[in-house]
Amino acid sequence: MSPKKRGIFTHLVSIVSFITLFIGFIIAVWDQTNPPTSSALTPAQPKTETSSPKQDGLLLGMGDSLTRGIGDSQGLGYFGRVREVLEKVNNKLTAVNLAIAGQTSNDLQKQMNQREVQQMIRQARWITMTIGGNDLFRGSGGLEELNLDQALISRNTYEKNLNTMFAKIRQLNPQATVYMFALYNPFSDLAEEKTSSQLVREWNQTMEKVAANYSNIVIIPTFDLFQLEPSKNLYVDHFHPNDKGYEHMAARLLQLLSDQQTEVN
Repeated sequence: MSPKKRGIFTHLVSIVSFITLFIGFIIAVWDQTNPPTSSALTPAQPKTETSSPKQDGLLLGMGDSLTRGIGDSQGLGYFGRVREVLEKVNNKLTAVNLAIAGQTSNDLQKQMNQREVQQMIRQARWITMTIGGNDLFRGSGGLEELNLDQALISRNTYEKNLNTMFAKIRQLNPQATVYMFALYNPFSDLAEEKTSSQLVREWNQTMEKVAANYSNIVIIPTFDLFQLEPSKNLYVDHFHPNDKGYEHMAARLLQLLSDQQTEVN
């Protein structure tokens, strides 16, 4: 290849790389700055249906874009991967994913007040959740201008919302095991890593503290999965997991299901 053609090729590669990163950035900003409207809180349709979901096993997903599977090229996320494994050993399994991208704990609390959602919670055998990432990064002023005072106010609100949601779940369904993924820091390779990581740890401690007040609520750590080389497990928006990241999350949930002698043996 001549020097001139090689220069043109290098220039084109640079342009494509820039466009990819720019699109990823726009996706992340849109997800963080455009919370779901009230109409978006309508429950998603079940993946499968059975005549007796409580007997056969209802896997219920709730929360934000991580349970929705945003960033996964196959659209599965951790929830879809866990569902596929469970379906292999229980062909009568019902899987319902009610998660909504961009949702905060305030939004999820409102969603739990819907009659259809409460019916799903009553029937669930397992409930899996991700919630708090949008609360944290919106409530702290964003990565560019982290406001620790505002982050503390947001964390106090988050703690109240968690208490309300966990109490509601236990009221509607005392037996179902709740698996809640803790938060990770998608910005651990950027300049504000120390501050943002400290905030994430504090929010995870709050999550653990609230969960300890209720039975059968398990907090699944994720911080380490994205700590050392986050780009390997993150989507191009540098916020959501990619396929590999969701595989790691699914593996942790499946291990817990297996350890507790559920349908996975």
